[in-house]
Amino acid sequence: MGVNFLSVAATATLLLDASLVHAVPYSPSLHKGTALVLIDIQNDFINGSLNNPRAPAILPKVYKLLDDHDWPFIVASQDWHPKGHVSFASAHPKSQPGGSVQIPFVETPLKTENQSLYADHCVPGTWGAQLENGVQSRLWDLEGYRAPVHYIKKAQDHSVDSYSAFADNQYHRFTTLNSELSLHSISTIVITGLITSACVRGTSIDGIKLGYEVILIEDATESFSAEDKASAIAELEGWGVQVQNLTDWEGEHSTDN
Repeated sequence: MGVNFLSVAATATLLLDASLVHAVPYSPSLHKGTALVLIDIQNDFINGSLNNPRAPAILPKVYKLLDDHDWPFIVASQDWHPKGHVSFASAHPKSQPGGSVQIPFVETPLKTENQSLYADHCVPGTWGAQLENGVQSRLWDLEGYRAPVHYIKKAQDHSVDSYSAFADNQYHRFTTLNSELSLHSISTIVITGLITSACVRGTSIDGIKLGYEVILIEDATESFSAEDKASAIAELEGWGVQVQNLTDWEGEHSTDN
């Protein structure tokens, strides 16, 4: 029996059309080669256990970056601390949030580093560990349709903290972020989120070390004080991070419509 190639081709076309219904559409306004990186925009860093009255101010800027721009790749990192994590003051007898302790390096126990201590925060399964609702709902809307979204759960090791979304503070373990950016042909990362002097700082510096062009949207990041934020930004500029407010960045990085 001969093969009816026209029939086979028609069937294949129908199957292909059906498979494309949920595909990521082409966008002429895509920021090619550029990923949007959202650092730890979690409830505990906004109005949870590490309540920061300055943090909510970044949300309209973050929403705008998600609503008005198209990205080939979006990253959302989250602190994801097990109970008794080394960064919790409660894990160290007679210690209080705001203090610090010396902890050993994982691979070289005779070497130590200073570990800042905080109230318990971002424990998996808690409201505080969840991404802020407006950010999370937007990411859910984008996933699989307008942009790939990659979630980084960091600082899961009891014995070492992780500010950067690329690696822990001792570079003992690396996340999948660098390899995922490479797979998506990303050369530039646009960073937003919390906290400027901690996890935003760590991610930005590691991005520079790994050879990315790093842009920090300064009005889409916040710290616990204006002085703390200004000091962190000055340091990051020294590393080669490009610091811009959202209006100026949008003016310089308009897309073709």
